Amino acid sequence: MQRVLVAKPKSDSLASQLVALAITLERIKDPNAIFDFQDISWAFPLLILPIAIHLHETRSQSDSCRPSVETYLQTIKFPHGVSSVNGLPHNHETYIPIGHLIDDDVVGKEKLSSMFDMLIYQALSSVPGSRDAVYYPISELVTNIFEHSQKNDGWIFAQKYPRKDHLDICIADHGRGLAQAYREEKGLTYTDRESIEQAIMGHSTKSEIERGYGLRTSKRVVCEGMNGSFILISGNSALIQIGTEERIVQLPGSGWKGVIVSYRIPKPTGPVDIYRYLE
Repeated sequence: MQRVLVAKPKSDSLASQLVALAITLERIKDPNAIFDFQDISWAFPLLILPIAIHLHETRSQSDSCRPSVETYLQTIKFPHGVSSVNGLPHNHETYIPIGHLIDDDVVGKEKLSSMFDMLIYQALSSVPGSRDAVYYPISELVTNIFEHSQKNDGWIFAQKYPRKDHLDICIADHGRGLAQAYREEKGLTYTDRESIEQAIMGHSTKSEIERGYGLRTSKRVVCEGMNGSFILISGNSALIQIGTEERIVQLPGSGWKGVIVSYRIPKPTGPVDIYRYLE
């Protein structure tokens, strides 16, 4: 089996995590590989969740973890995650294990998603408005997975950083991706970059005429309402918004088959009003 060295992010920023993920994905030449974690000293959500999904869906393996990283990966239930509320922690931990949401199990999926909402909210803050700011993007982004990916499952993972007062969340699927969704549902031929641009403008991938503001408003809530950072990956392109600066970059190789959204929310210092950003 091919050994894939997992790239180490140069910093803890979302942009650095994206670069490390893109390098790691480009290194995969054999779907059934051994992921080598020898260079990794900390497992960030944007880097770890896509690898977990890949391991779950293939015969790939992982090894060469440092003891602290191996312990952490075991704690977050890497790579298969938890698919019921029974696997979630019952106290206020800084981590929330990988969640594997199964579409066929409607009740279980809703219970697990609601528990993740609550745990993330508890880990972040209880200032006025922060509950809506946490719940809205998760609800919209998880809904997007099951409406557009044509996959039976989706994934979510979050990590709190108490010393830095922020929370990283990653939500992903391994489905058809935005460009293929536009092509199959609307007969529109877009590149991965163009499909991201269309999605962020609120143009739905669904065949019926309706608005598709889930991604757009979620990004506004995170970046404008919460002063956070936001990354959207589909295929070989990625949108990055940090503060008010937004750009789309091309990833090496074929990128990611599906959609990944990762965002960072700083701990609120005052009341949060997300409703001015909803459309």
